Amino acid sequence: MKTKYVILLGLLSGLTSIFLFMSLDFYFFLDGPVRLWFTPFNVFILPIIVALLIVNILSHKFSFSEKIYSNLISGITAYIGSLLVMSIINSIILALRP
Repeated sequence: MKTKYVILLGLLSGLTSIFLFMSLDFYFFLDGPVRLWFTPFNVFILPIIVALLIVNILSHKFSFSEKIYSNLISGITAYIGSLLVMSIINSIILALRP
């Protein structure tokens, strides 16, 4: 039964990080200084760090192995989501070029 909660917590923390950084990415893409925001640290590493912080704060009652699994699920979800967001932004940029 606890396995469901581990998977659900990992997915939800990864998705929370994706949506937070997706809104920031699109805000800076549309309004802000694009070159200052789109660094590899801000695009790929920071969402994973935020997702891992969320999952570690919420998983204080899990065992050590359950924490490792939820961290892995959360990190992989955040990384794949940030790749997806950057591919969407790149396709928008390529579509807008004359």
